[in-house]
Amino acid sequence: MSQLTLRMITRLTRLASNHRPARHQLFSTSARRPLMSTTGFTETQLTVREAVAQVCSEFPNTYWQEHDHNEQDPKEFHAAMAKDGWLGIALPESLGGSGLGISEATMMMQTIAESGAGMAGAQSIHANVYATQPLAKFGSTAQLESTIPKIISGQWRVCFGVTEPNAGLDTLRLSTRATKQSDGSYKVTGQKIWITCAQVASKMILLARTTPLEEVKKPSEGLSLFCIDLDRSSPGLELRRIKKMGGRAVDANEVFFDNYSVGADSLIGEEGQGFKIILHGMNAERCLLAGEALGLGYAALGKAATYARERNVFKRPIGQNQGIAHPLAEVYMKLEAAKLATYHAARLYDSSKADKTIRQDAVGVACNSAKYLAAEAAFSACERAVLTHGGMGYAVEYDVERYFRECLVPRIAPVSREMILNYISEKILDLPRSY
Repeated sequence: MSQLTLRMITRLTRLASNHRPARHQLFSTSARRPLMSTTGFTETQLTVREAVAQVCSEFPNTYWQEHDHNEQDPKEFHAAMAKDGWLGIALPESLGGSGLGISEATMMMQTIAESGAGMAGAQSIHANVYATQPLAKFGSTAQLESTIPKIISGQWRVCFGVTEPNAGLDTLRLSTRATKQSDGSYKVTGQKIWITCAQVASKMILLARTTPLEEVKKPSEGLSLFCIDLDRSSPGLELRRIKKMGGRAVDANEVFFDNYSVGADSLIGEEGQGFKIILHGMNAERCLLAGEALGLGYAALGKAATYARERNVFKRPIGQNQGIAHPLAEVYMKLEAAKLATYHAARLYDSSKADKTIRQDAVGVACNSAKYLAAEAAFSACERAVLTHGGMGYAVEYDVERYFRECLVPRIAPVSREMILNYISEKILDLPRSY
């Protein structure tokens, strides 16, 4: 089968909707029965899954093992995804994107992680999907025309600059300042942390305070969003790579600004409205992270089931023992339940753009719940995969140790499991706020 680009898939989707009833699947690249049930997905989602899997097949587990070990950016993978237009999956067609939704983008991210690329493969491109959502909705014509096509083509990579060491999850109290100058430009001073791909990014979507906290009525006011150049040759910018447990093929960084100059044209939307604008990307990010967690969980479960069928101890496969089989079966059901929550949330997110009866707080609850459930299911799957392999689960060549290290990411980021529990208890159960 020839490789399908995203633009070809978009055309196929239109033809399918105009000329024939939807089928369950356009084609299949493998006769092997996949672990995940694909019942209920749209034809477009399944086509995306098959086509992305083809691209990922060019990057075997050994590629990801080597890049993890060497802490080497997977630039070849990023280039391959950009070549066929995948970085523009949820961006407008008028700017070179496909105009598809977060539902399809979530499927793309799940497929990447599930291929064996894990969180490293997903993180190498996911900011290009979710961090550009606020820019695409609120950016000026000049910003969109100069920036979005270069992101889609892979010429520019993007990172997301929100988290700070002294604020953590208390985003409204971040202290990085963007001070407006007489010529309309801004001087940025402050620090960001855990910024993925900053070493290779050309652009950062930056959230900074333009009005001091003590001068606003509510903490959510006075924050502004910028799309800035990361010009390493300019004074006032320093990047420091963080050594980390997992996903080592992609860099994570501390970013220091010291009167770093950014142009007036870098402001996205209105000054002081940054928090409202950035919320447009946060729910999308939760869906994508949920998809990535699912992919990692299914990959780990697949490895564990294969090993349980093939590994013989006491003259029989270890998978014949209920002590092995039952925990794996339980993991499968957890992943399937989280899958339903994830794609329900993605559908709500996409539908809310046109259907004003869908409340944004309902979207937020669905997206946060999906991220929580998928992260927990992935953790269970990855832990069980290591234990199923026994001693060999500790060996790099079996991959499950890498999956286990990486599965902690969706539990922690972009928001902790505890903060999601706080959110649900307050918003749904009407319990007193605890923070």
